[in-house]
Amino acid sequence: MTTAVLRVERLCKSFGGVHAIRDLTFEVQPGEVMGLIGPNGSGKSTTVNSLAGLFPVTSGEILLAGAHIQHLPEPERVELGLARTFQTASVFPEFTVRQQITLGCEPTLKSPPLSSIFGIGRHQGEVEAIEARVQDLLEVTGLAAVADDAVGTISSAQQRFLMIATALASEPKIVLLDEPAAGLVSHERKTLSELIKSIRDRGIAVLVIEHHMALIMEVCDRIVVLNFGSKIADGTPAEIRSSQAVIDAYLGESV
Repeated sequence: MTTAVLRVERLCKSFGGVHAIRDLTFEVQPGEVMGLIGPNGSGKSTTVNSLAGLFPVTSGEILLAGAHIQHLPEPERVELGLARTFQTASVFPEFTVRQQITLGCEPTLKSPPLSSIFGIGRHQGEVEAIEARVQDLLEVTGLAAVADDAVGTISSAQQRFLMIATALASEPKIVLLDEPAAGLVSHERKTLSELIKSIRDRGIAVLVIEHHMALIMEVCDRIVVLNFGSKIADGTPAEIRSSQAVIDAYLGESV
């Protein structure tokens, strides 16, 4: 039996008397794209922040490749294979695109990160491997043409793809994409769709939090739906599309 890359067991998160997540259980398998959807205030962002270690959980378990991580700080979760992006661009505008992605390799480095970024690391073999990894990610995310441009000068869409490349640079087992399509136009969403599929094809699990339903229905193997902090559905895109509970709470009759 394959061990789930990510397993969430009866996860609860409260802020004072407000129960943002209630007994949430789901799992993500290796190479699977899972969508996490629901109306505003349903608990999606709280779930992602709890998984990533930004919020301490009130109760429940989070397992990454079978190891309990719910009490670990965020950097240790990254080192163990959990990476994420944010709803708003999290970049260093003065860095080049190449340097920003290289910084994302830090959890895998043996030599000091800045020395590797600027090519002066003591371990030349490691530097060469990182340079090859960064070049691969530049090409996969369509950023090769702007590799040596300052991050602050590229478009907002390119910055979103840069966040994904930076997350992938840590060689994660699973990457959490928090509203990656926000602000993207049609052809950019198509590029994002193909990128998510290519991540899955590399054997990396993906958890996508997104409001753009066409994208979710196209790329996801399975979808979990939240409402008021609780899971109301878990199934394939076809099952979710036809679920009366999901239609009533979120999708609407038109879907």
